[in-house]
Amino acid sequence: MDGSRRELIGLGHDLQLISELEVASSLREPDVFFTRGELRHFESKISPLESMAGAFAAKEALFKAIPAADETWFWTDAELVHDHHGAPRFQTHGTLAGHLARHRLRVSVSLSHSGGFVSAVVMVTGRTSALTRFFDTTNRAVRRVFRRIPADPAGAPQ
Repeated sequence: MDGSRRELIGLGHDLQLISELEVASSLREPDVFFTRGELRHFESKISPLESMAGAFAAKEALFKAIPAADETWFWTDAELVHDHHGAPRFQTHGTLAGHLARHRLRVSVSLSHSGGFVSAVVMVTGRTSALTRFFDTTNRAVRRVFRRIPADPAGAPQ
């Protein structure tokens, strides 16, 4: 992942038919599903509906990827933003931001547009625990020992 002892915690995917969102007028209400910033971003694009479908799919994939919790968060707690190269990432707010920070989780998102569809993949990673690192180290040590034990050409002991 990023070389800092992180492990995959959750993986989410969503495929969205862009034309399905043409009739979903409630999605255009600010601060219900999308933030005002997201709605402004969509309107600035050549194909606003395609951009909206990408954000919709990304949020769906995110909430599939995050492990179950007793907390409640809202669609607008995950805001899809883009860096200066246009690469998407989530800026989180509220309860969701607190949850990710407490559990030291990172979120990565990838979007792809083709043939009237948008596909989103979201990966949630977290730091490996001390216990996981202990067992990983122990497993490596055991494998090294077993590699040093020659196999008996006569077969397994009876």
